[in-house]
Parts: sequence; C-alpha cells; structure tokens
Amino acid sequence: MKIRIVSVFALCCAASLGCQPSATSSKSANPAGTDTAATTDSHAGHDHAHEDVGPHGGHMLHLEPTGSHAEWTHDDDQHLVTVYLDEFDAASIVSAKFTAKIGDATEEFPLTNGDSGWTVTSPELMTHINMKDAAEVNLIIVDDAGVHTAKIEAHEHHHH
Repeated sequence: MKIRIVSVFALCCAASLGCQPSATSSKSANPAGTDTAATTDSHAGHDHAHEDVGPHGGHMLHLEPTGSHAEWTHDDDQHLVTVYLDEFDAASIVSAKFTAKIGDATEEFPLTNGDSGWTVTSPELMTHINMKDAAEVNLIIVDDAGVHTAKIEAHEHHHH
C-alpha cells in the first residue's frame, strides 16, 4: 500500500512540474546587441525533444559528418531563407546551397553570402520546405574540410 501511495505522489509531482524554463535560462543577443525572443532553456534530465532555437531566433541544424552547426531562419512572406554559419570560416566556404528532392527530381537553391548570413529568396524553396515529408530538403555546405549536410525536418513555425 505504501508503495502505491509513494508511486501516485511521485507521478503527480512529475506531471505538475512539466517542462518549465530553468532559473538559468538566458536571452540570446542578436549581432546588433538587442535581445531576441529566443531563449536557451536548460532541460537536463528530460528525455523528450525540444526544438533547438539558435542565437538568431532560428532553427538549429546539426551538420554531418562533422557535427558542426548551422542556423536557418525564414520569412515566408518575402520567400527569404537565411543560413548562419557561425562555426565556419567564411573564407573557407566553397559553396552553400539547399537541395530539394521530390520523387526523382532534384532542384538546387544556391545561397549568397551577405552581411546578414547566407541567403536565398525563392518561393519554390519555401514551398518545398513547407511540404514537409513530401519533399526532402537538405542544406549542403562545402568548405576546405569537406562536405557538411543536414536534412531540414518538419518544424514548428517561428515568426522571423
């Protein structure tokens, strides 16, 4: 009987705690030094996934095979996708692009390096990204160390 009471109490406590931001959460700063809506939460001990939010308020990608990171944001109204390659030496990047595969057809969307990251404006790319599993969209970065890739997964929309 005591085990049941303790089990029920522990279950109730765990359910009521949920996934709360930790006291050590901090706001990220964008390059201009103003705070963004993105926060970094410590979720140590949780076994469920949360979407990673990067310092620019975007979606974080883990590039293979190196494990390096990239962040991407999107403006659906402007059809603009921006990729931040903060872990890369810009001078060593040979190319950066998205590829979208639907069935047997693959389309490429090259990124242009600018003051605010690597960008591409394309209604077609935004359509492919929003198709989720119907299209396989990948980010491909080539630098002097090799080829780095990440699949764009279905995600919750952030307002960028």
